[in-house]
Parts: sequence; C-alpha cells; structure tokens
Amino acid sequence: MRREISARWLAVVAATFVMAGCVIVPYKPKAEIVDQRVVEVDSAVFVVTVGPRQMLEKFTKAIEDEDDAIKVVPPQEFLDVAFVDEDASLAKMLEPETCARVRERMGTDYLVLIGEVKEYTTDEHGGMIAYMGFFGAQSSEEHSTAVATVIDLLNARPLSEVSSHAQGRSRGVGAFYGLFVVPLTDSSARDGLARAVVADIRSQSGPGELRIAVLAAEKITPPPPAPDTDLGPR
Repeated sequence: MRREISARWLAVVAATFVMAGCVIVPYKPKAEIVDQRVVEVDSAVFVVTVGPRQMLEKFTKAIEDEDDAIKVVPPQEFLDVAFVDEDASLAKMLEPETCARVRERMGTDYLVLIGEVKEYTTDEHGGMIAYMGFFGAQSSEEHSTAVATVIDLLNARPLSEVSSHAQGRSRGVGAFYGLFVVPLTDSSARDGLARAVVADIRSQSGPGELRIAVLAAEKITPPPPAPDTDLGPR
C-alpha cells in the first residue's frame, strides 16, 4: 500500500514531527463506481493532452497493475501520431481516419482519457494545535473523485464513461503525542477507476495482450469577451 496522506494532514504532521512523536494510521476506503455505457460527449469542447504527467503516470501504473497483459504506449508518441496538425480536439481524435492511423502505426485498440481529479473536504469538526506537540482533536470527511472515458479506436466511438468516488473520515487526537487516522481517498479512487476501466475494456476485447493509450482530456477555456470600446455619447 502506498503511504500517501492528504496534504492537509501532512502539513500538520510535518510542522512538529521532529519535536514530538506521532502515529499515522492510513487506510483505504472503498471506492464507489458509476459505469455508463451510453456516453454523450461534447467532443468539440475537449482537447487531448499529456498532462498533468504525474497524474497520468499514476493512472497508467494502476491500470498495468490491474492487468499485466495490458501495455500502455508512450503518451507523447501517441499524440504525435494522432494529431498531424495543431488540432488536438477530442472531435478530431474521434474521426475514423485518426483512429485508424493510431491503430495501424501504434497497435493501440483503446484510448483511456482521464478527466479532472477532484479532492475536497467536508464536515470539519474540532481543532488541533501543533506547537511542541499535538493538542486537541479534529476530524473531517475527505473526498476524491476520478473520471475516465474509454474510446474504442476500432469503431471510433466512446465505449464507456466511468466515475470513481472514495470518501473516508480523517481523525486526529493529541495530548503532546498525536494519533492520526488518514483515509487514502486519492489512491482508492484511482485504483477503483483502473479496475472499472480494465473491466470495460476486457468485456469487449476478451483476454490476451493489448496495447492502449492513457491521456488526459482537458476542457477548452473560452477566451474572455472583447472589451466594450463603445463609450457612448460624450
């Protein structure tokens, strides 16, 4: 299990770790999965990218850990083959010519597009003072949500859309020494998404070696409106 804790708790612990002892107890809450096979994507408002790279690397590892017969191709190489001009929109990616080109040159049958990963905190209670030790008690509900769209490159269409949500209670108590119970919601949501994505792909491809691509889908930010230069009558 990866020993990851939220930045919020890490800041508290790191501030006084050298001055007072503490015990961190991480746990992985169960991820809730929503899997849709009828997918409606506004492909004109999304672009396909290779970033954030660290996020893609984590999801790639989670998918390969889930199924070692699936190999993920280098994302930048996939982009270079898929988009021969500056148009890297999802609409361009879904064109039959684009899908056929990446299948022929890279041997990829599926594209997994990772959307925005959201992390947030709710239901906060109590407080903790971190000065020459840990004093007080606090708790909060931590949430992580990850989404992905699986593209069937053979048929040039979305295969499924998956959402994975994990939440767990963070707790900390201290009377000089601190005890922190920390949910690993980010890795739980990520691993849940990887399991669901692999299951969707295997439901169509069957067993055997497979090459896929894992990239990010980022929403296009519309340009700001032009300033109004009409100042009216003087």
